[in-house]
Amino acid sequence: MKFFTLLMFSLLTSACSQQEVYSSKAVSKSVHSKTIIEAAALSYDGQLNVIVNNDGVCLWQNKQPSSTPKCLSATHAQHIEIAYISMNNEFFYLSNRVSVKKYAINNFQIVGEWQVADNIINDLSVSNNGQLLLLGFRSGKASIIDTHTNKVTTYQKHRLDINAVSLSADGQIAFTGSSDKKALLWHTATGETIFELDHATRVNHVDISADGLVGFSIDAVKDRKFWNLKTGELIAELDTYLKFMEINASAFSDDNSLFLTGSPRQVLQLWRVVDGALLAQWQSSMEYGRASVLSVAIHEASTEASTTTKSAKSIIATNSDGVLEQWHFPVN
Repeated sequence: MKFFTLLMFSLLTSACSQQEVYSSKAVSKSVHSKTIIEAAALSYDGQLNVIVNNDGVCLWQNKQPSSTPKCLSATHAQHIEIAYISMNNEFFYLSNRVSVKKYAINNFQIVGEWQVADNIINDLSVSNNGQLLLLGFRSGKASIIDTHTNKVTTYQKHRLDINAVSLSADGQIAFTGSSDKKALLWHTATGETIFELDHATRVNHVDISADGLVGFSIDAVKDRKFWNLKTGELIAELDTYLKFMEINASAFSDDNSLFLTGSPRQVLQLWRVVDGALLAQWQSSMEYGRASVLSVAIHEASTEASTTTKSAKSIIATNSDGVLEQWHFPVN
């Protein structure tokens, strides 16, 4: 009886501490691969989708789901594990973890390639115009590559491997997370550290807003934090009872008020930055197996009457089954 009473109290307390979470069915769904894919990347606005599988590399226009994608042959897809699209939608990047290739979206031609001798790439990020490329290595080093001049500058930023990197839109500020239990904010021009943010365990994922003002970092066990990157102070932590949480992909809204995450377990969640509250949750579809969310985007739609009035946000995700889905989330 005592155990039952305690259990009921625990359940009631848990339920009362969580606000109602919005959910909805997908408003659109497209399957972009007949097999499990190796890598995927959505553009910042969610309008482009790069898919890498054994058949090749294909770029889909999400505004025209029935259109034929542009594709590269299977040779371009060999051993590719990381894909990325520049924020201005002019370039995409593919990496096999020992090199990076830059492609022009308008003609699908390679416009640059960089080898990284004696280093393994764990993650990459790109500035808005596609010029600056940030690479995070297992050695704890990070490289800034100017893809116009081919200048490569490498810094020893962490003691252990860098697991995640994120670059501000202008390319001036980098945010890196490492197994040394630290997330570092630093100047890409000089390598000078701005803030050193300590965590309980290894930092597995970081993200920085386009304007470089807000950051997010998550470690392997309990730290899931939003940061004011002007002051280095904590804004909030994710309001969740999960003891273990993984994030594959994330995105800030344009105004930095919302934060979207995608997990290896098909789940997408939308969080409020100011207090870490969970506002919405969706389930990604499976085609061939458990579909890990690989890339996410938030696209703000305008009303039909006015292009300046925002009415809803579109939540967009691609998973490892090659499924692209879209959900609507009301702004208010």
